Amino acid sequence: MKTRRMEDGSVLYFESGGMVQAHDLKRGVLLHVRRGIMSKGFVPIVKADCERQVREAGRCVLMVDGLDVKMHTTEFREAMTAWFADNETAVVHMLVRSPMVQMALNVANLVMGSSRANTYLNVSEWEAAGRREIASFARRALVVPVDLQAERT
Repeated sequence: MKTRRMEDGSVLYFESGGMVQAHDLKRGVLLHVRRGIMSKGFVPIVKADCERQVREAGRCVLMVDGLDVKMHTTEFREAMTAWFADNETAVVHMLVRSPMVQMALNVANLVMGSSRANTYLNVSEWEAAGRREIASFARRALVVPVDLQAERT
């Protein structure tokens, strides 16, 4: 896993199959813009980001732009479902393209025994959920530096 601090203060994490640009919006709110395959290599990064929010703000609202995600590996899904199940002050709002991903998050809710994994197929509805947390919330593009263009997923 490689890391790059971006000019806007976000952090870009990347490996051969996927990328995550993480924005700390403060007050317990994160924005993760994802592309490609979310493998187990991303688990420690997502967990650390979320745990920092819980520690500092007493909660974690993870806003995920997953429109360009090809898949979440089984290891990623299982680890993150377990983490959210253990952290009742954490919730995820995920923008997805696929009804299959939406169904997978519904299964995660069943495993957790709650409805803290929310999915959206509509950008406006997802952004509205974000604005309930941070008034200025809006979707952001994943910024891939020129020197990493060859590593696009």
